[in-house]
Amino acid sequence: MDTILQAVQNIIEYRFKEQLILWEAMQAAGSNVRSAGDRKFLDGNKRLAVIGDTVLQLVLAEKWYSVGLSEAAERFSQTLSQVACNANLDRIGRQLGLQRFVNGNPSQGQVVSPITMAATMEAILGAVYLDSNLETVGEVMQTLGLIPRASQDAGESQ
Repeated sequence: MDTILQAVQNIIEYRFKEQLILWEAMQAAGSNVRSAGDRKFLDGNKRLAVIGDTVLQLVLAEKWYSVGLSEAAERFSQTLSQVACNANLDRIGRQLGLQRFVNGNPSQGQVVSPITMAATMEAILGAVYLDSNLETVGEVMQTLGLIPRASQDAGESQ
């Protein structure tokens, strides 16, 4: 467990105060791991993924708003859909090698499906949020490549 947690923390460049929340994030739905310490997670990382999906969208919306981008709300919605979609989260998670650390559903063998990888990415963001704050989630998203380039450029020029 410690080796997995260290590897994931190195990839996302964030050190958890509460290590077990990251362990929960790495448990796919259907995993045979149901608890760690006093943490219970009967549905794998699903609850963390819901939080992560929400903070992912909130961080992107806040960046868009705070940097004063002139792009219309419709264009932002399109950007949000592209960044937060399962296909993008799956692609980035695999590029980072995170699939190696997901404790999957035993019925799927060692295969981490695209949906499972996307949910794990969201769960990691949810875990970071619960362990820290929204600003730190934004920093982790930057590290993971989840902040669109235009938002990065506009934020740097202020």
